[in-house]
Amino acid sequence: MEKGERTKKYPKPYSNITKIDKSGFVVYKRRVDIRGSVLKGDIELDNCYVVPHNLALLKKYQAHINIEWCCNTSAIKYLFKYITKGVDRALLLLQQSGKTKAEIEKKKQLEMDEIDRFQECRYISACEAPWRLFSFHIHHNQPSVMKLTLHLPGEHNLVVEEGKSLSDILSEDGIEKTMLTAYFMANQKYEEARELTYIQFPSRFVYHSGEKTWTPRKQGTAIGRIIYAHPASGDRYYLRILLNVVKGAFGYDDLYTVGGTKFKEFRDACYARGLLDDDKEWHEAIVEPSYWATGRQLRRLFITILLYCEVGNPLKLWDHTWKILAEDILYMKQREFNTPGLILEDAQLQQYTLIEIERLLKENDKSLTDFRGMPKPDTSVLQEISNTVLREELNYDTAKEAGEHEKIFTTMNDDQRSIYS
Repeated sequence: MEKGERTKKYPKPYSNITKIDKSGFVVYKRRVDIRGSVLKGDIELDNCYVVPHNLALLKKYQAHINIEWCCNTSAIKYLFKYITKGVDRALLLLQQSGKTKAEIEKKKQLEMDEIDRFQECRYISACEAPWRLFSFHIHHNQPSVMKLTLHLPGEHNLVVEEGKSLSDILSEDGIEKTMLTAYFMANQKYEEARELTYIQFPSRFVYHSGEKTWTPRKQGTAIGRIIYAHPASGDRYYLRILLNVVKGAFGYDDLYTVGGTKFKEFRDACYARGLLDDDKEWHEAIVEPSYWATGRQLRRLFITILLYCEVGNPLKLWDHTWKILAEDILYMKQREFNTPGLILEDAQLQQYTLIEIERLLKENDKSLTDFRGMPKPDTSVLQEISNTVLREELNYDTAKEAGEHEKIFTTMNDDQRSIYS
């Protein structure tokens, strides 16, 4: 094709380009942007309306399929929160006609059982029924995740049968064993186990709950996750920190001991290992739950750490974690201002997040001014945010709105016109 021939052959602003492979399948079909936009009804469309797609899937299923790449863990952490949340429920009230209102109210008060009401209003929807009939999986984890127990010396959780005597429970074989103590025993028995931390153990060992023992893994893989401990839970929290870094521990004494010195508390052992320098533990305390906790929960955790955990440098903690704390702020403001397309810059997001932090601190009779170095909401930035929202609200097509007004006005009845006037 000679240069300039395209313009002669395709005088329209847009042209269709279709690619067909050797087997005759359409690989893709799209419109080539030449002038920048096209008018579809009353809407002007441009390249921003082109959705991501996968050519292999388009060819295989011969259907319109949108593809998005979840490259942020904040999107993935909501997957299992909603995928099995449950179907909608309906509650119906049937009453006999002819009865007085007082009789009906008296019957409702006598027979109201919230548990029974909840159970009776459950049902399986049409889309869920065939899924369960065909025994499809509700969800799938790959690799599997093993939850590792955590307990201090001399204490651990037990699940016992109702009515069983305490003496029978304490006399059972292996009653003193737990997943954590079995980890200590495996370190003594297997030399290769001493190269792993507690959280790495499931990748190469399998736990047998019946015998309460760890044995080398022969197939498959798994990842470990130690049960979460709140920063305000004391020694339990510091024990969790040590289990994340110490390898080959034969018992609790190895966790208490650093460089030949045995400490009385896990907190002191953490300091001796340099795990608590520069408020490192509080940084990790917010970063780690950010993979599964919501923004509201993380902000409450942040003020809990400020209030009760003696943070040495609150400003450094804020600078490191504010983006995590502001994860849902933009969505909240889009709903609050009724502006789905609202965009906030980093400085504006920080201001709104600081306002939320200040509000939570006020509930505890505290303020950001009580913490050295912490920034405060900037009134000038907040005023600029309000002006931006106002400009977006006033940014509309007056000619289009006038035409819509005339169209709706002609359809009014007499009463509507009277109210309008």
